[in-house]
Amino acid sequence: MNGDFNIGDRLHELRTAQGQSQEQLALRSGITTTYLGLIERNLKNPTIKVMEQLCCSLNISLSDFFNVAHKPSPSSDSLTNQITAQLHGRTDEEKQLILQIIKNTLKLRDLPDSSYRNSSKT
Repeated sequence: MNGDFNIGDRLHELRTAQGQSQEQLALRSGITTTYLGLIERNLKNPTIKVMEQLCCSLNISLSDFFNVAHKPSPSSDSLTNQITAQLHGRTDEEKQLILQIIKNTLKLRDLPDSSYRNSSKT
C-alpha cells in the first residue's frame, strides 16, 4: 500500500460501485449518514470497528478494502451488486427462499403464452 491511500475515496468508490446510497450504507452499518459523509469527505477518521461494519455492509473484507489492487469483478454490474447488497445480513433460510422466488419467477416468465408475461406488459 502506498502513502496516497485515501479511506474516504475508497469507501465512496466501493459504495457507488454497488449502487448503494450513503443512507443505505449508513443504515446497514449502524452509523449515521452524516458520519458516513464526513468519512467519505475525509473529515473524520473511522475506528477499526466502524471500518469492519462498513466492510461487512459492502460484502468486502477489511484487507480487501485496503488492497487498492482489489477491484470488483468485471462481470459484476450495478444491478447485481445491488441485489447482493440486499442479501447481506439475511439468514441462509431467507436466502434459499429468495433464490426459490427468483427461480419460480424465471420459470413463469419462460412459459409459452404465459399470463404472467402478458399481464406484465400492461
